[in-house]
Amino acid sequence: MRRTTTRRAGRTLLVAALALAAVGCTSSPSPTPSASPATTRAPERGPVMLAVPDVNAAAWTKLAASWNSAHPTEPVTIRALSADPTVRHDQLAQDAAAKSGENTILALDSAWVAEFGAKGWVQQLDPATFPTDTMLPGPAAAGTADRVRYGYPVTAEASVLYYRKDLLSRVGGKVPTTWTELTATCDQLRTQPEVTAGCYGTGLRASDPLTGNVIEAINAAGGSVLGPSGQPTLGTAEAAVGVDRLVSAVKIGTIVADSLTWDDGEAAEAFANGKLIFLRGPLVDARMLEATDGSSSVAGRVGVAALVGPGGAAVPNAGGLQLSLSTYGRNDTTAADVIRWLGTPATQRELAANGFAPVQAGLYQDAALVKQVPTLPVFDAALASARPLPVTTHYAELNQAIAAALVPVVAGKEQAVTVLTGLQTKLTDLLK
Repeated sequence: MRRTTTRRAGRTLLVAALALAAVGCTSSPSPTPSASPATTRAPERGPVMLAVPDVNAAAWTKLAASWNSAHPTEPVTIRALSADPTVRHDQLAQDAAAKSGENTILALDSAWVAEFGAKGWVQQLDPATFPTDTMLPGPAAAGTADRVRYGYPVTAEASVLYYRKDLLSRVGGKVPTTWTELTATCDQLRTQPEVTAGCYGTGLRASDPLTGNVIEAINAAGGSVLGPSGQPTLGTAEAAVGVDRLVSAVKIGTIVADSLTWDDGEAAEAFANGKLIFLRGPLVDARMLEATDGSSSVAGRVGVAALVGPGGAAVPNAGGLQLSLSTYGRNDTTAADVIRWLGTPATQRELAANGFAPVQAGLYQDAALVKQVPTLPVFDAALASARPLPVTTHYAELNQAIAAALVPVVAGKEQAVTVLTGLQTKLTDLLK
């Protein structure tokens, strides 16, 4: 199985109504066009471009076909950018800084909303015409910065623990609920010569995956990256304890050494190829790991549970995609209607059926959908316990600084407390 998530150029998927009519997707009901546009500009309708990460791009293509069949003069084109968050952020930021109007709708990671809003790259959205009262509160709040809405939630995200049900059945079948239990399970399985899989995999490459793991480790130890005032809090004992636990897990081999070179996609690929017992991965991985087309060698043997920490359930990072209107795009009246349509329960149901965690809260209690997507209750619990990533207009720089500083620490070459002290000073200057 191969899923490329490394740095690569984005590719464009042209989604025309006639060309995609043959995919056989069902059409979701389209919304009634809003009488008032999302901005103060004159209403303008026509074709729009939606820039999304190249993760399950086929699902976005199907949704675009549904919209296009009902709106042939206002078609949506899907532009699939890199699945690597850093690459995708930089591409969107460069386009916006150049005032490019190529992308009408930007699918932003939640952590980027504050930056794009503060720089004027995306438009303010009127809460009255972009209601979020039926949505999960976390994703709904993540679309705002300084009490202004710049993003409309379309998918939710948090990390969960994937595990091999067939391997755990060899040692009693109990799913671990603490890090100590997880380590003990791996130790038991390692005594069986026929079990060659490594214990636990995750992305620890020097970019978003490493930063995400570090933040989760610090949160699990009772620390934080930023305090309530927005200033860094990495010089605390709790932060050092959290990072030291992560380092120790790598050192003793609970976290496999290959994780140091993996991003999240490569870790998922290793799990799908039968090389891991446990995987820390995003919700969107579930569909790929259970694929029955031969791309996953563990399909039918995958369980999903809450991430585990030192004393019980861990604190996963809250993520997901927010849809924002480019300041420089054309036809933003059509674009506003597309954004609202993607947030409707009917369209959200299609997203859920195609592997994404929906933002409409009621879908997690929908018996028919839960039968179709049995992992939804686990996802619901993970999202309820998740904590937002640090909110700052400098998140991209913060992410890069944390990842660069912590690479030698997780590799066991430098001490956490020393590096975190220096990082505290660096981030204090950055966030002034």
